[in-house]
Formats: sequence, C-alpha cells, structure tokens
Amino acid sequence: MTNICPKGHFSTDQDYCSECGVAMQATSPSALSSVGNAPVNSTASTHGAENCPECMTLRPAGARFCEACRYDFVKRASFSSLAASVPAEPVVASAVSAPDATQVLASVRVNTDPVTTPSSAVLPAQRLLLRVVVDPTLYTDPEPDSPLPTDRPEKIFHLDLDENTLGRQFEGKGVHPEIVVQDPSISRRHLKFVRDSRGQYSVLELGSANGSEFNGKTLEPGVVTLLNPGDQITLGMWTRIHIEAR
Repeated sequence: MTNICPKGHFSTDQDYCSECGVAMQATSPSALSSVGNAPVNSTASTHGAENCPECMTLRPAGARFCEACRYDFVKRASFSSLAASVPAEPVVASAVSAPDATQVLASVRVNTDPVTTPSSAVLPAQRLLLRVVVDPTLYTDPEPDSPLPTDRPEKIFHLDLDENTLGRQFEGKGVHPEIVVQDPSISRRHLKFVRDSRGQYSVLELGSANGSEFNGKTLEPGVVTLLNPGDQITLGMWTRIHIEAR
C-alpha cells in the first residue's frame, strides 16, 4: 500500500489519510505529478483548486469551510473569532438563526432538570470524563472504503483543561486536538469542551463538516451547551461519547 492517498496527500496512517481523512487505497502513479520531492494532485491543479489562505489546505469542491482551520471561503474570514467569543460564563440570549461559524455565540442550552438554583449558591467544580465507543447502531450507511472497526476498544479521556479540542488525528497545519478520535467522518477540529470560571463544562460545535448530536438533538455551531453526567454525544460514522462523572 502506498503512503499517498487518492487525493495526493502523503499520509503517516495506513488506514485513513492523516491529511484529509479519506480511506487509503492504491493510487496510480499517473494520477500524481511531482514538484521537487512533494507529490501534487494533478487533477486538482488542472481544475484550479483553491488553497486556504490561512493554512494552505486544499479546499474540497464546494466546501464552505477549510477542513483544517475552519476558514470561511464564502465570507473570506478566519474562524478564530468563534473561539474568542466563547464567554467565561454561559449567558442566555436568542438562538443563532443559522449554523454560521462566524457569528457571535448567541445561545445556551442547559441539559439538566428544571430546578432553580439560587444565585448565591456555589456549584462544586465538575469532574467529568468522556468514554468514547464504537456504536454499530450508528453505522447506518456502510461504505466499502470505511468498514466498521469491530475490534476497537473504548477510550477514556479526562476533562482536565480549560479547553479540550476533539478531532481526527492528523499531522501538520498547526492543529493538534487534545482528544483524538479515529473516525473518517470526524473533522480535524470537530468539538471543543470548555470550562467556565465556576468549573462547569460545556460543549461547543466548531462548524464540523458532518455535525454532531447531543442527546439525540443536533448541536448548532457556536452554541454553548452545558454538560452533565449521563449526557451523550454522537458524531462521525460510528462514534458515541458518554459523559460520566469521575
């Protein structure tokens, strides 16, 4: 098996391309041309493919956001403004009208029983972990190039940082998620888990290509959603995340 993926990227992973996430397969030498020592996708160059001005990642045909840094090709704007606008403490406001990653965060969803907490009460800091499993019931649209990994063990990740980014493993472009999940339909920067000044954790959808669901409902990009033990997040082709106390 060659280390060049069907899109022309050099991959350090033998199963899925470490650059774009596509399943690795034999690539015809005639499909690639060489500039110096770097392989170049001749098809992309022939059709005038566009590179992201922020990180130089090749833009997939028709994609609005860069797979690596979430640059908005339509508005020609960096996605970094989204992370900068996350409030230290969630504030209830009107919901965003559309899943536009460049809009200011505008809504908070509280996933807990409707019990009023006095404003003077001090909440204990949360101690949470993520239990990540392969759930065969989520694999509803099988793809020959992406078979269900039936022998992959579950993984445990402790939420210990103020910000924990979850994404697909790859190398380069300056994106290094703290929580790496191998699933071809998960973006390089898919979710972010943030801790506020009270020690409470929330989840933030980063405008991923295939989206996420929280307790069976779609997570909107740019909407901070509080986490509690017992919550579940589903994403990718087969990934389910259980939120548990530790």
